[in-house]
Amino acid sequence: MNDVTEVAVVESIDTLFRLHYSRLVRALTVVCGDREQAADAVQEAFVKAHLRWRRLERYDDPVGWIRRVAINSLHDHHRRSTRKDAAIERLSRTTPMSVEADHQEHPTADGGVMQMLSGLPRQQRLCLALFYVDGLSVAETANTLRISEGAVKFHLHQGRERLRGQLSSIREEQS
Repeated sequence: MNDVTEVAVVESIDTLFRLHYSRLVRALTVVCGDREQAADAVQEAFVKAHLRWRRLERYDDPVGWIRRVAINSLHDHHRRSTRKDAAIERLSRTTPMSVEADHQEHPTADGGVMQMLSGLPRQQRLCLALFYVDGLSVAETANTLRISEGAVKFHLHQGRERLRGQLSSIREEQS
């Protein structure tokens, strides 16, 4: 009565991919209802696993790690799409004003805001857009841009200061 148990030693990430990719995609397709989205999440997880393979190959369950990363990717996608849908809903409910009335209340309304923003450095524009337009928190903005929260706060502060200065000079010119 010798019980021989098979132990699958994973020699490479390629082997792991061949053994588990399609099964993970099928499972996550059931979760999210979209095969392409599930495939993207699993592919992204395998790319991350490939980058960390030296550490992961020593894990007891590297497939579990890949599965968790893929699931987290699906959660992230869901959160992004929910925020996007909410923003579109908010924008669709706003009543458009005439350009003249809007310009009288807001001297930069007819494209001036875009022009003011285009004068900012890229990182400041990104931080301002993600924080104020997309509604991300400082932590989410930092995670999205892969910078520290302190850097996000700095770029937000600098961007606001530059916009404040530009707006002041516009108001002085109009006076």
